[in-house]
Formats: sequence, structure tokens, C-alpha cells
Amino acid sequence: MSAIFKDKRIVFLISLLLSFLLWMTVSLVLRPTGEVIVSGVGVNVNVQSGILGELGLSAIEGAESTVNVTISGSRSVIGGVSAEDISISPSLSGVSGAGSYELDLRAINTSSKDFEIVNISPAKILVKFDKYVDKVVPLKYNIIGDYNIPDEFIQEEIYTTPSQIVVTGPEIDLAKIECAFVDVVLSGDYNETIAAVGEVFLADKDENYLDYNKDEISLDNEVATVYVPVHKTANLPVSFDYRNVPEFFDPANLNYTISATDILVEGEDNIINKYSDIFLGYVDIRVLTLENPSVKFDVKLPEGLTAQNFVGDIYLNFDFTDYIETTFNATQINIINVPKEYKVTSNTSKVAVTLMGPAEVINSLSAKDIVIQLDLSTREISQTGQYRVQADVFLPGGENAWAIGTYSITITVKEQ
Repeated sequence: MSAIFKDKRIVFLISLLLSFLLWMTVSLVLRPTGEVIVSGVGVNVNVQSGILGELGLSAIEGAESTVNVTISGSRSVIGGVSAEDISISPSLSGVSGAGSYELDLRAINTSSKDFEIVNISPAKILVKFDKYVDKVVPLKYNIIGDYNIPDEFIQEEIYTTPSQIVVTGPEIDLAKIECAFVDVVLSGDYNETIAAVGEVFLADKDENYLDYNKDEISLDNEVATVYVPVHKTANLPVSFDYRNVPEFFDPANLNYTISATDILVEGEDNIINKYSDIFLGYVDIRVLTLENPSVKFDVKLPEGLTAQNFVGDIYLNFDFTDYIETTFNATQINIINVPKEYKVTSNTSKVAVTLMGPAEVINSLSAKDIVIQLDLSTREISQTGQYRVQADVFLPGGENAWAIGTYSITITVKEQ
């Protein structure tokens, strides 16, 4: 044992332990109470938000303050008190409108621990109040640098997305904000629409950029896109086709004039390059008559293309000089593709057919040159009875003429 006390390090540790025990004895027995400082206690400015709500105010500066609170009580208790056990709130009784106020602080023990508030340091804080409002301002663009559009392309009006910015912040600070800008950098040649993204800046009525506190003022879009529409132009020829053309008739023999042979279109380069012409539609040859020698096309351009030199319709005007119309009582009625289990007969022996064509052609024809054909493959025949079937009119000699209008014949179907 004497050897232990000869070791100075052991003697030092024993002395230190005895001193701590003596201090604990004095603190808990002879001095059971005391004071401690709780640091970093947050100030809750909105604890009386009802008052601020009535005034339409919000704390925009000073609301994040913290203070030190001196508390007293049993040493065994106060040693375990933290900032969460204390609520600090300012007195808002003097707040009457927007502005800066020096507010008295009060502290409350919000825990079940037994301690008292002795002091708050600092005892007052400076808080700035204002109304938080939304303000909608137009978004403009600022292009930095030089860029070029080739001659065969055109540039349309530049626009931004979004077109306006919603700014939220203190009313007094928003009063000087009149617009916003998005800055983008462009350079080089462009043969397609440009979409450039840039940062949004706030500006005053003179379009001077403003510095602002981003903790107080917020934007619904901090970046925006500037669109520079770049379109190609091209002259595309128009085209059309015929339908319901008799089998032996060549519509290339028809002479006509057209009100527009091509259309100057504008669109994105990759869209225009898809098309070699603009298809107008079809001419139903059965409706062409001496009284109706014209066809109107309601021009519909493919999606993505717009017309630059044309608005309205395109007309085809057929030249029917020396053409005539004559009605014949055709008696040659052929029924083809008859189902093998049925016998089919026509309910009529002749059909009045009106033909149109050059006078020398029509005058050379007779009823025997006309064939009326009923193709039963185009009509479902599933039982006996009577059916109305569309009739096709042919001129097997290939004469330059056609039948005006449509025709149908009633047939009777019986079992074989």
C-alpha cells in the first residue's frame, strides 16, 4: 500500500477524485440551488400570428434571432434543461403596420421541469415587418452576342416561356420591381428554331437590373426559355387526283386551269423537307357537268406548315367548250360475281344514263355503246329477296366521255 502512495501519478488522480466528490457534496448539500445559462434559444415571432394576420404582416427580418436565457433551480434539474424547454416570444402590442420595431422578449418554461426564468439576453430584438404580396411582372429577354439566320430562312417574333413572372415578397420591396429579364447567349448560324435557357433577373421601370434579398423575395420561375422561331420557306407545287373514273377513260384528256399552281410555305426545316408537294384532294368526275365545271379545294396544309402567299381556296376550272350532255336508255346490264347458290336478275331492262363529253364523241355514241355493270362482290348477298345495288357505267370503246351522277338498280335474288 505504501508503494502505491509513492507513485505521484496515482496520488494526483486520487486527489482529483476527492476534490470532485467534495465539490458535489458542497453543491448538492450545502448549495442545492444555482443558475445556468441556456444558449441558442430561438425566438418565435409568429406565436401571436393572429395579430400579424389581422394586419396582413409578416416578419421579414430578425425573425430568426436566438437569445441566451439564465435560469435558476435545483442543480439536479437545471443541468438537464435545454433550449427546447423554453419558449421565447416578443410582445407585438406596439406593432401597428409595416416597419421595424424593437420588441420586448418574454420567456416561458414550456416543460414539466421545475426551474425559473431569471434573465433574457438580449432582452429586446429588432424585427422588420411588412406585407408579403404577389406581383405579376412581364418577362422580357436580353440576347447577348451575335447570331445569323441564312437567307432561305426567316425569323419570326421572339417570345419567352413563361411570358410573365410571379414575384413574392415584402410589399415595400416589390414596389420598385416593374419587369423581369431572361439573359441568353447566342452565336453562330441557326437554321432551326432556337430554344435558349437563361437565368431570370428583376428590373425597375427603367429596365435596370436590381439586387434583391433572395431570402425575402422569391420568383415562381428562376429560369426561363427564350424562343427564336427560325423557319424555312419553300414553294411547293399543288397536286390533286381523280376518283370514280370510268375504267376506259383517261382524265389526262381534260383541260383545266387552276387558280394557284404552288404555295409558298413556311415551317421548320425538318418538316418542310418531308414534302415534295401539297395534295389538295380528289375530283369526283361524276359531278363535272356543263353547269358545274369547277371544283373548289379547301386547302389544308400539313401540320407544322403555314402559307405565306396564299389565303383561301384553290379552284379548278375545266374547259368544256364544245362539250355536250346527252341521255341514253342503256339496255346492256351485266351482273357479275353472283354467288353460285343464287340466281340474280335485274328488275329493270333499261337505265337512263346521261353522258358528257366532246360533241363529236357523244354524237357518235348510241345506247348499245354503254354497259351497265352490277358487281355483287361489293354487296353481301346472304338470302333471297330484293336488293338495291350500285351500278357502274362503262364505255368499253374507250371514248372520251363519262356518266354524270350515280346509278343504282334493284335486283331479285332467288335460289338456284
